[in-house]
Amino acid sequence: MLVAVISDTHDDWVAIRRFGELVKRRGPAFIIHAGDWTSPFSLMKMRKAVGDMPIYTVLGNNEGDKINFARQAAAHKVEILGDAGLIEAGGRRIGVYHGTSELILEALIRSKMFDIVVYGHTHKVDIRHVDGTLVINPGEACGCAHERKTAAFLDLSTLHVEIVDL
Repeated sequence: MLVAVISDTHDDWVAIRRFGELVKRRGPAFIIHAGDWTSPFSLMKMRKAVGDMPIYTVLGNNEGDKINFARQAAAHKVEILGDAGLIEAGGRRIGVYHGTSELILEALIRSKMFDIVVYGHTHKVDIRHVDGTLVINPGEACGCAHERKTAAFLDLSTLHVEIVDL
């Protein structure tokens, strides 16, 4: 089962559109967004880009208008998991957290509650294994901090992660 992973879109609608093109070509089962969409309107742009694909997200530290964000998420069928959440798919437990607190992030990684922990916030690609837990940060879709727009595709069967440029 293939999963698309993205974070820190920060209203970069060109990157969202490019991500949508990749998603439509590769056909993942669902999308994980690790937060920092920024504007609620990015939810609409993502939905338009990816079609009916299921989207799960956590809140980042830049979703300022949380009430309108929640309304737009409901309108565009994007499931908000909260500040952190769990997705169970393909026999795997996936923890998702934006990554705002390093202490909480490390606790999630080391808790042994998850096969995979997905996070964002740092805008840096991070793929590593910690005591049997696969850790994934797909980097930044916006390219605003490191000038490289990235996302990831995760194969839940093999736990292979591919970083893709947007």
